[in-house]
Amino acid sequence: MKGLTPRQIQQYQDEGFLIIRDLIGPKVIQPLIGELEQSVNDAAHEAIERGLLTQTDAYPNASFPARLALMSASCSDPDFLWSRIEGKRHKTAGMFTVRTCSALLDIVESLIGPEILAHPQTNLRAKLPKDERGVVPWHQDLAYLVPEDAGETLIVNFWIPLVRATAENGCMQVIRGSHRSGLLPHNLRESTFIGITEADLPAGDIVTCELDVGDVLITMERVLHRSIPNVSDTVRWSLDTRYSRLGLPTGRTNIPGFVARSHQHPEKITRSHHDWIRLYTEAGINWLEN
Repeated sequence: MKGLTPRQIQQYQDEGFLIIRDLIGPKVIQPLIGELEQSVNDAAHEAIERGLLTQTDAYPNASFPARLALMSASCSDPDFLWSRIEGKRHKTAGMFTVRTCSALLDIVESLIGPEILAHPQTNLRAKLPKDERGVVPWHQDLAYLVPEDAGETLIVNFWIPLVRATAENGCMQVIRGSHRSGLLPHNLRESTFIGITEADLPAGDIVTCELDVGDVLITMERVLHRSIPNVSDTVRWSLDTRYSRLGLPTGRTNIPGFVARSHQHPEKITRSHHDWIRLYTEAGINWLEN
């Protein structure tokens, strides 16, 4: 197992976050990117069939970071393409490969032990240029769960860029040590997000987390963080994937996570994305929306 060093664990506990460089190799992350490229291509064909986009404006030779942005700017319904990409529907083989890769699970094990639940709260983000919907205010992840339920659960979140994330295209910022402030009131409402007002922000250094593909930002459920505006011309693609200890409350009681690693009950480990989806089906939950 190649988990965190004692020094890294101490830094994570002291500061509430940690950046690890070059953690995830191309063999793990590229299948997911390939799936997303296909999803963009499928959305383009659908838009063309509906008369919302011309063949010329489908930009088939554009790069992964650029194509969705170019098409969205040309589409007569600007929300059409984005709405078919953004969200929780990507319970795919590529997504499952990333969420269960040993590089991530080894880190999680070094923090919470070997009984690991892939937490039900996960998101795929396609952050379009100059789009306010992608700007997330200062917040704590715990506020998006049920704090009374999951308040004692350490939830380890990995923010994983799928393209280079910079201050220009809207990377993450964190406030160092802010997890020690407890759960703060989230009285700010912006678009579909809740957040913390400037008056309620604790003191602390703001760290701008610029990451390359393969790097990860690891955060705690109480550390304050935000996603800043994308002022570039390309899409900032990223993935949030969270983990907690098996048997502890998740704050999303009705939504299933899956067993990513277990030394005590290896027979319960979820082995494929088909099994992951089956958990939703058996619970009577729409896996495309939750």
